[in-house]
This record gives sequence, structure tokens and C-alpha cells, in this order.
Amino acid sequence: MKKFLLILAVAASSQLNAQSFNYAFNNPTWLDAPKNHAVKEQFLKSSAVGIADDRKIEYKLEGKELNMYSTYHRIIKINDDKGIEMYNKVYVPMFGIGSVSNIKARTISGNGKVIDLPADKIKEITEEGRMYKLFAMEGVEKGSEIEYTYTIKKDPTFFGTEVFQNGSTPSQKVSFTLVAPSHLKFDAKAFNGFKVSADSLIDDRRIIVGYDENVDELEEEKYAVVDPHLKRVEYKLSYNLSNNNNVRMYTWKDFAKRVFENYTTFTSNDQKALTKFSSNINISGSTDEAKILAIEDYIKTNINIDKNLVADEGGLEKMIKNKNTNDGGVVRLFAGLFEKQGVNFQIVFPVRRDEIPLDEEIENWSRVEEVLFYFPSTGKYISPASVELRYPYVPYFWAGTKGLFLKGTTIGTFKTAIGAWGEIKMEPYESHAHNMEVSVKFDKTMDTLLINSRQILMGYGASAYRPIYTFLPQDKQNEANLEIIKSVAKSTNINNIKVENSKLTDFADNKPLIISADIKSVELIEKAGNKILFKVGELIGPQAEMYQEKPRKLPIELEYPHVLERKISFEIPDGYAVKNINDLNMSIEHKDGDKLTMGFVSKYTQTGNKVDILVTESYKSLQYPLSQFEEFKNVINAAADFNKITLVLEKK
Repeated sequence: MKKFLLILAVAASSQLNAQSFNYAFNNPTWLDAPKNHAVKEQFLKSSAVGIADDRKIEYKLEGKELNMYSTYHRIIKINDDKGIEMYNKVYVPMFGIGSVSNIKARTISGNGKVIDLPADKIKEITEEGRMYKLFAMEGVEKGSEIEYTYTIKKDPTFFGTEVFQNGSTPSQKVSFTLVAPSHLKFDAKAFNGFKVSADSLIDDRRIIVGYDENVDELEEEKYAVVDPHLKRVEYKLSYNLSNNNNVRMYTWKDFAKRVFENYTTFTSNDQKALTKFSSNINISGSTDEAKILAIEDYIKTNINIDKNLVADEGGLEKMIKNKNTNDGGVVRLFAGLFEKQGVNFQIVFPVRRDEIPLDEEIENWSRVEEVLFYFPSTGKYISPASVELRYPYVPYFWAGTKGLFLKGTTIGTFKTAIGAWGEIKMEPYESHAHNMEVSVKFDKTMDTLLINSRQILMGYGASAYRPIYTFLPQDKQNEANLEIIKSVAKSTNINNIKVENSKLTDFADNKPLIISADIKSVELIEKAGNKILFKVGELIGPQAEMYQEKPRKLPIELEYPHVLERKISFEIPDGYAVKNINDLNMSIEHKDGDKLTMGFVSKYTQTGNKVDILVTESYKSLQYPLSQFEEFKNVINAAADFNKITLVLEKK
């Protein structure tokens, strides 16, 4: 999708001080007699430390051609064996570039010995379909440094992102330089504490520099996303001063017009193909929602959608005939059918919550990938390329966020669109559930539990399961059912499996996907003298636990808000009493003011020999700030604590 959109297309920043500017623009050079660098105390325990990470993007006019050169220069100190393993090989990606030049690499030992990497030791390899230059570094040991540099030449692209943070290696200094001819004016924006200068005209070149130091590694953490929090700079061309000083280029407004026109312009052959294809769709109603449901299911059932396919040159006619298309092609097919059926729609480009996001201020078209359709008459969405989902559910990281909405309009026969940023609402938290109803009896021998289990899945809680019943053969469905049910009681003695509301189209009215079965379990019961140990907590299935050995760095980000309600009932056998039944009462809640935002509450009621347990675990928000991490961890661990509850049944 990204390549498709780029083909279509063809900030108030802090000023750097003079020292930072000089460091960034006058990048450290390749010294004839390199010296070892000191590692700052805060990074001594890291396996490897970036001493310098310098990147320069330069646009050069060479004759009548404009070329783009990207130069990278890194120096890395190795602190331990893991660091050796991480950096004894260096990979330079070759995908989508013109040529690589000025490659140099060397190792500097702790005592200053320099081992240059011979040119014939730099290999070209292919891994997983991608080409790389491979530097197999020599003499890498504890206390040594590796240094390498290379320059990539390619046709110019006018949008870019440089990320200066990862999960494995901190950096003591990082820098960014963008150089362009005086008539090309770029904008740049820094994120997450990286610093970038405004554009400056020096001699006949325009220069932007960026700089930071003491950049910690940012590792994956549970219930968090990393990419949006990485230090980075994004840049794009905004003005060509040789043409018009006042016209800003590559705006979101321009993007909206160009993309919408491409997606919604059809030839006469396209229109004929759409009419024929549309006639096969059984639409059971005149509302927009009825049309949307029918069109989406028909396309996703009858057309193979593969993002790796090359766009059909024959247009919609060939696409429909071959029943194959890529992500961009299926957007055109949907748009054409919605127009045929009179469904008002808007094309939306979501800001993904789990990746480096689009930004309203810096119009980086290269970051645009995924597409949604929004329907003003219903306030709902579809994801045209997500064959495993149906209206109104889209990939969860594309909801609860912002998006660029393209509202179409027609001027005469010319189609265009107005682009505006808006909110992509998440379906409400109570729509997403993984509920359970479990009834338990002890058999006459008191060594087996007879369990009836019903797992009741709604919204995104069902999204991981429903595709099983559409795309897998029956034998694989049966295997999946056994694994899902086994999680309740650890037993494989399972009978009377029943699955209800398993169709993908059941997403539309959020019918609960219900997976039920009868289970005989000896795994959840033990005898200890005249006592019976009943592992009642395990009936809710395995639970995650959270331990934080290092200080938490990232705020909490959930896939989707949700509720988990488990109802467990059992009968105490005649002649027995539960010694520790009050262990079932637990309450961990967090409120913002009077509003409950997350919690784990379990409580029981007893009527005669019958015990009913209600366990409610809820996460009503998508995000929780870092300041609430301890509360969040306590709720997560409360579920794990309940999972460990064993009731002790004693004879009266």
C-alpha cells in the first residue's frame, strides 16, 4: 500500500545551540589514527554502546539531475560477549536503492590496534528475499570498537524518517543533517525529545540539523507499544523556490485530492465490470448498512486479496475476471461498488497506535499505508483488505486513534476530496468480552469434576477465533476447539462440543461466539487425607503475571478496552464444608474521580450447598499513563492471584 500511494504522489522546532549545530553538521570524520572512546557510567552495563550515530541526507544537483545521497557513520563500543554477538556482523539493506559506495569498516581493539575490513570480505547476501551488504567484522572483543560508514545513492524521495533509538543499544551521541540546494526548502519535525533546527541558508545550500545525546535503549514492555515513543526526525519537501515561493508542496490537502481521484475514477470498462459484479450481490435491504454488509462479505468471499500482488494493468475488469487483487485494487473495487449502490463513504488513513504514526503537522506521505472506509450514515468503518474482519470491526490498533478523512465531492465531472483530521472511534468497551459460564459437580467418587463450560466471546474478543471457522478445514477446527476448551480445566476428556455464531458476518450485530463443552477433569482436584483440594481458580484459564525488574518506561497501551466476566457455580458435596471460602472475595479497583477505569473484583454467594462466584475484570480505557502503572499491574496480578486459589473442602 505504501508503494502504491507514493506512486500516486510522485513546525515549530527548538533551535540548537552552536555546539550542537557544529557537531551535527560537521559529522565526525573517518580518522586515520582512531582512538578508543570512554563509555559513560550510565551505559557501562549495556552490552554495546553507540559512541556516535551520524546520518546525513543530501540532495545534489548533478548536471540536470537531482540525486539523493544518504551517508551513515557509526562507532560502537563492545562491552561484553552479548555485544560481540550483536555486532560481529553488520547488515546494510540494499532494498530499493541505486548504489552503495564509500564502504569502510574496521575494528579498533582495546589497546588501539586497527583491523581494517578488506573490500573482498564485504559480501552481498539474500535473506528472506531481501538483499544486504554483510560486513563480517574481525577482531571483535570486549573493550573493542567497531566503526563503519557507507553512502547510498538513489533517485530522490522527498519524504523520510530517521529513527535514533532501538531496544538493544543506547547511544551517547546521535546526529542528523539534511542538505539541499537553496531552491528546495524542507521541513523537519523531531519527536520524543530529539532536537532539530529550523531550515538555514548557508552559502548556496539549505541545511537542517538534528542532535541528541545519552539516548537510552527502549525495550519492548508488556501492554505497551514502542514505535510511537522512539526518538526520531521526520522530513519532507515543502517549497520549490525556483517555481513559486508561496505554494506549499505535498500537503495533506494535495494528498487527499490525488489519492481520492485515483481511487474513485473509473473507465467505461471499469463501470461495465462493476455493474456486472454488483448484479451478483444479494442485498437484503435498502439501508446503507444492509448494502455495506452485503458488498463487504461478497468481495471478501469471492476476491483473493494479497498485498504482495502487483496492481492489475487491466483495471477492475481484469481484477474481477481473475478474482485477484492487492490492497490498493480492492479499495478501488469497494469504492466503485459503494458508488453504484449509492452508499456515502469517506476514505480514511488511520494513525496506527502500534507504529510510527502519521502526523498532522509534518506531511510525510511515505508513512501512509492502511486504508479504512467510514460511513457517515452509520458512524462505522470497514477495513477493505482485512479478510478476517467484518463491519464494523477494523484492526484494533487502527481504532481509538486519529485519521485523515477524505470527504469526496464532485465539481462538474471532476472528482476531488477535502482532507480533514478526525477521530476514529473504538467500539465501546462493553462490546469486547471474553466471558465464561462454568458449572461444576463432584462425581460420586469425589475424584473427578464434571464441568460444563461456555466461553462467550464478543467484539474483538471473538476476532482471534472466528477466522478459525471460516478459513480452516474441519479437522483443524476440531483441534482448535480442543485447545480452547482445554484451557478451562487442563483436561482432554472433552465431549459435546458446540460452537455457535461462528460466521464472520456475525460481527455485524456482535452476536456472541459461544464455544461450549462438557469436561471431565481430574486435574483440578486432589485428596489430602480427609480433605479435598479444589483448584477453583484455574477454571478461569491461564492468567498473565507482571513483574518489573527494570523501571517501567512506557505508558500502558491495550489492544482494545474490554471486560471479562466469569460466572462459576458448584455444589459443595454433602457432608463437606469449605474451610477458606472467603478467599474468593477479592477487590482491586482504580478510579479517576468517581469513574472506574480498571479493576478486578470477585465475590461469592452461598445458598445451601450451592456456591455462585462472579469474577469481573475490566479495562475501560485504551491507554493508562505511566503514573498508573502500579495500579494496572495490581489489577493484572489480581487475576493471576485468583487463578491460584485452591478451596479446601473438609468433612464436617
